[in-house]
Amino acid sequence: VYGDKDMLIGFPENQNPVPEVTLGSPAVLNKYPTVENLFDVAKQLNGVGEVGNSFFSEAWAEAMSTALFEHDQQMAIAEAGIEVTDYPYNSASKLSKSLNAVANYILTRDFRNVNRDMFVVREGGFDMHGGDDLALAFQDINAELGKFINEMKRQGIWNDVAIVMGSEFGRSVTSNSNAGTDHGWAGNYFLIGGGVNGGKVLGNYPSPLSPSSDYWVGHGRLIPTTPWESVWNGIAQWLGVRDEADLDRALPNRKSFSECDHFTDKDLFVDGACDCTLV
Repeated sequence: VYGDKDMLIGFPENQNPVPEVTLGSPAVLNKYPTVENLFDVAKQLNGVGEVGNSFFSEAWAEAMSTALFEHDQQMAIAEAGIEVTDYPYNSASKLSKSLNAVANYILTRDFRNVNRDMFVVREGGFDMHGGDDLALAFQDINAELGKFINEMKRQGIWNDVAIVMGSEFGRSVTSNSNAGTDHGWAGNYFLIGGGVNGGKVLGNYPSPLSPSSDYWVGHGRLIPTTPWESVWNGIAQWLGVRDEADLDRALPNRKSFSECDHFTDKDLFVDGACDCTLV
């Protein structure tokens, strides 16, 4: 959503396109054509590449082909009338519009013939160097997540949905001279879902929470005690990635940590099946 798809691109050699979820209905293109069968011609020109084509031309052709396919699919979905009609989204909230778009896209899963989806939704406004409006920011997140969760329950799939909150950087645990916080490293994150084995705090608390801690790197910044590979390991298993080689491919830094440092799907979900096998 809003172009935040870099973390889902994966391996270029697999040539798996990552669609962008649109916030509204697709527009009709080429309303007044001057070239007959323009889209068919464009698809033919940007179809299968040839040996000797430049990297630039192949990248352009791939982007064009993907865009045309996505547009055709979105037009077909719109024509089929597959749409969440009573989602109470707030048009003034970027997060609300994004989650409404995701809910609509999830509703088309059968039409798209998929059984797994992953979405990236961004919400800004947390870089609070001056002042602390965190409580107000969380009020909006709480309200919009509540609407989204209700829609997932209405679609009957809440037990099959997991929402992971993350940040590109944490915050310092000490305030600055402007009564705000500065960029940090470690932070607290949450995982919610109908099938989540919740009500627990996982990971190791960096005690003591002071400069005497081995994890303290100055200015209120702490080194994380839990790698993201640990979290995504359990989620990947829950999504069906169980083979060790596949997990290592999906999480390239996974081997940098002990296997039993990773959460398993059994740690995170009520229907999890994987355990740490090391003795």
